[in-house]
Amino acid sequence: MEKGLLFDFNGTMFFDSPKHKIAWDVFSEKYRGKPISDDEMDHMHGQTNAQIIKVLMGEMSDEESEKLSKDKEALYREICLQQPESFHLAPGLTEVLDQLKMMQVPMTICTASIKENVDFFVSSFHLDKWFDVNNIIYDDGTHSNKISMFEDGAKRIGVPLSNCMIVEDSLSGIAFAHACHVEKIVAITTADKIEEYKNMPGVDEVIQDYYQFDLSFFQNK
Repeated sequence: MEKGLLFDFNGTMFFDSPKHKIAWDVFSEKYRGKPISDDEMDHMHGQTNAQIIKVLMGEMSDEESEKLSKDKEALYREICLQQPESFHLAPGLTEVLDQLKMMQVPMTICTASIKENVDFFVSSFHLDKWFDVNNIIYDDGTHSNKISMFEDGAKRIGVPLSNCMIVEDSLSGIAFAHACHVEKIVAITTADKIEEYKNMPGVDEVIQDYYQFDLSFFQNK
């Protein structure tokens, strides 16, 4: 049976959590007069901007929420460009993607990023070298959480979700992946969180970078 691969993006393929923290701090200072707390930041991972903005600022119209979301992401993209030394894909990832492409593994990206950011990443990292960009699942306002994103991602690549591997970095993303009953969950995190992630329900493997990524899952069809 053919195996498929669904990647999260932010924090998984691109280690950008510090950049998002800076952008959310600037955003929060602008609209709330105070920075984001560590507790608030911990609960942001894997959530859509609309969900985060609702928690931070309360109820508002969809139009106002979308405007604020685009404002925050414009700040984020500006920060990325201001830090070229860290504006690159995760260590070892390009080599893994080359191997996966050569093996013809069906794969796509399922991200809570908005369309403007996806276009920015595709252009900056040349993601179209490895992915059909039309199959990338992003926050288009139709997904209530990552479960529906993973479901749509599996449909786009033509592989049952139960035969897929999901690579995720956030606690909420991993929990959603586990709820999807996928065949394998690979968590990617920092050295200080390895044991915590190993003990999470559904996690089969924990890596710190893609030099540790095991391709054998796709060789044993």
